Amino acid sequence: MTSFDSLVNAYHAGRLGYANDIYNALIGYGLAPSHKVLDIGCGTGLASAPLIGNGYAVTGIDISEPMLAAAKADYPQGTWVHGRAEQLPFPDASFDVALSAQTFHHFDKEAALAQIVRVLRPRGIAAIWWKDLLGDDPVKQTRDAVASAMGFEPPVNTRAGFREFYAAPFSENALRVAPWSTITTLSRFLQYERSRKIVVDRFGSAREEYLGQLEERLRETFGAGDPLIPLSYMHYMYLAKK
Repeated sequence: MTSFDSLVNAYHAGRLGYANDIYNALIGYGLAPSHKVLDIGCGTGLASAPLIGNGYAVTGIDISEPMLAAAKADYPQGTWVHGRAEQLPFPDASFDVALSAQTFHHFDKEAALAQIVRVLRPRGIAAIWWKDLLGDDPVKQTRDAVASAMGFEPPVNTRAGFREFYAAPFSENALRVAPWSTITTLSRFLQYERSRKIVVDRFGSAREEYLGQLEERLRETFGAGDPLIPLSYMHYMYLAKK
């Protein structure tokens, strides 16, 4: 069992996708309908879904069997493989595109990047991205305030730059930054928060107390029932070619 196995239900229920601008940037960088795509750390297939829906041949790989089972159930057109980013079970030069969304901070970055370079064909595309709530987003400010009031550092997936990406032997690289505003329900956002491994790691046995206080504070702002809440993100997308 991995540390992600127990998160699959909340992950599946709460996770939002990514801005259309991310996929447009990928197409602008050279993604073509004939390309074979590898999704590393695919989870339940969230990042792959728009590509699969548009007919791309996608293979997803993840260390969590329950995550892969959810991906297979939702997107049977994809190919879902159990394995690690640092030891990809694929031949050299077997994919045109390798992407990884919101997960590379869990990997040994140098080892995973070396594997990406290995499995990409010449001029193949690497696309690695994250999205973060903006600092002035009211939901983020509420979330951080609750954590601080409980005596915890706010649960932020800090990346401290991405020097490994720029050190990898790609022929070229680029960074795309894309804002995204979206709306979700309170219940779905709480499921998202429950699905975050950093929340599990940071709060431990106090996780339910944290989620309860967060719900209470968000209801004070957005109302009773299951209100809609706005979210403002920034995407950071690292692109490269072999």
